[in-house]
Amino acid sequence: CHTHVRHSKSPLWMSFCMLGQFRTTLRPFFAALAQPFISARVDPTIITLLGIPFALAGAYAFATHQWGWALILLPLAGIWDAIDGTVARAQGKQSLWGNYFETMIDKLVEIILFIGLAFVAPIPAIAALGFGLLSSYAKPRVALVIITDNRDWPAIGEHADKMVLLFAGTLWAALSPAQGMSIISITLGLIALISLIGTLQRMKYAKHLIHEAEKKGTILPYLKAGKER
Repeated sequence: CHTHVRHSKSPLWMSFCMLGQFRTTLRPFFAALAQPFISARVDPTIITLLGIPFALAGAYAFATHQWGWALILLPLAGIWDAIDGTVARAQGKQSLWGNYFETMIDKLVEIILFIGLAFVAPIPAIAALGFGLLSSYAKPRVALVIITDNRDWPAIGEHADKMVLLFAGTLWAALSPAQGMSIISITLGLIALISLIGTLQRMKYAKHLIHEAEKKGTILPYLKAGKER
């Protein structure tokens, strides 16, 4: 498991690997997919935005219980997140704004899909989306307290974890359409569960980072005068 966090005596909660960390292994595959866009000199921003129409179509497929189409559209909605960065590097168009924009569109794609899933199983979909957003918020929120970087956080329930689990559930539903709604409901419940666990893991890791920053004196300046809750 590749991570920027290296402690020889790391507790168990810091040892979870996330599927997103396997991107390095899959880089040759993504590079092959990106090559036609590199050759055609397609702007990376356009590639990033391609996820939105596929997400909308996928959300409609989920909402109308067309599990076969959802199975096809789900990976098509998410694959662009892995390609646009490769294209940007090849074209020399990497930028801080591009990194931010890509992440925001990635989250938008996820929200669109869960809106479609809410027509299938409202409560599990809301729980999955809500806990997922809470887990995402845990990481940037700590930057309002300490000086930190975009290190890898040891927690489950990241975007890749949720999408792989959703794909597996959609495949199961496509193979057993009569039980499709129940299968999707169970899948969303599992996504909500891993997102909740991931949130708790991130909160514990944030506590570790804050205590570490207090010792090093890297608390943000506006908080040094007096600790605030």
